[in-house]
Amino acid sequence: MKNSIQKEKSVSQFIKDTDFVTLFSAIIASLYGLALVYSATHASLSGGRIISSDVRSMFVSVMMGLIIAVAVSNIDYEIISKLWPIIAAGCVGLMIFTFFFGVAPSARQDAKSWLDLKIFYFQPSELLKVGFIISFSYHLDLVKDNINRLKTIIPLVIHGAVPIGLVMLTGDAGSALIFMIMFIGMLFFARVNIGYFVAGICAIIVGFVIAWRLGIIGGIQRQRIVALFYPEQYKDVMYQQTNGKIALGSGGLFGQGYLKGDMTQSGMVPENQNDMILSVAGEEFGFVGAAAVVLILGFLILRVMQTAMHARDNEGYLMCSGIAVMLFAQVLVNIGMELSLLPCIGITLPLFSAGGSSSLCIYLALGIAFSVYRFSQAPEETLFYTK
Repeated sequence: MKNSIQKEKSVSQFIKDTDFVTLFSAIIASLYGLALVYSATHASLSGGRIISSDVRSMFVSVMMGLIIAVAVSNIDYEIISKLWPIIAAGCVGLMIFTFFFGVAPSARQDAKSWLDLKIFYFQPSELLKVGFIISFSYHLDLVKDNINRLKTIIPLVIHGAVPIGLVMLTGDAGSALIFMIMFIGMLFFARVNIGYFVAGICAIIVGFVIAWRLGIIGGIQRQRIVALFYPEQYKDVMYQQTNGKIALGSGGLFGQGYLKGDMTQSGMVPENQNDMILSVAGEEFGFVGAAAVVLILGFLILRVMQTAMHARDNEGYLMCSGIAVMLFAQVLVNIGMELSLLPCIGITLPLFSAGGSSSLCIYLALGIAFSVYRFSQAPEETLFYTK
């Protein structure tokens, strides 16, 4: 009888300590994203198919992601943090394997950054983002008392350069940019002196100029950057972004109607189920629909940051900050691409774009945020897996 009462209390406490607000926000984003991806791929359906492979893959990934997120939320995040050597080694090993055996989809021949698992394509750099958040949070927490010493900063810079270098080797410049923003953002939340940021930004500018002069940045990547300033001379390069902006703005206030967007249904915006998913929302649901996408993601990011601010220790704070920065970076770069403020570099909109590995790994990251939320407030005797 006593064990039964204790069990009931544990289950009750488990439910009470679940961050349902963040969880439901993520689910709403995924459901909206599934609706947009279905519309983006609807016109291409043939042979009596009801849904596209993109929708099916995304749905399965979201379901698996939810299960993983709930499971991870039951494990004390400090246990996860202490496993960083295994997690880091696994992620790095997977990236090295991708360098030799990776494949490039038809739309991204410049980036062999996917693994063909036969059932679906998996992008290891998405998992590397989560691994980096875990290992870098541990590193930052380890040196927090001497965070602004040069001998501390240099190893941190090397730590940040590893994932950037790995994804660059596979030709994925977009993910490299995301990792750079994550690295800078996590240093900021770790309260690194502003002087280091100024020096770092100067170094990035100098490095970019040298890479540009030496032709290290070349080919299609170079064209995409130049095309932002001379769109009339690079109409072919800007075709996707130009049509995406037209579709985004053509919906007016309330849109042309679901499954009725002229450019969405005619396929005039290439890869609108991935990079240009916001154009689908704008064309078919108007400004209201596009704004809803941004507001949902903005709310989700703020909720994760709120969890960070109420974490029980510095490590939990850093992990949640890293997750929030990761989401913010992808939103910033994706919308920047859609508005032609940034070159088109293949970054998905979190939980909205098609892409199984992206959704799956975002839910894995959110599972860690749920763990920080749960273990920062629940009485230790009611927790299932504690350190």
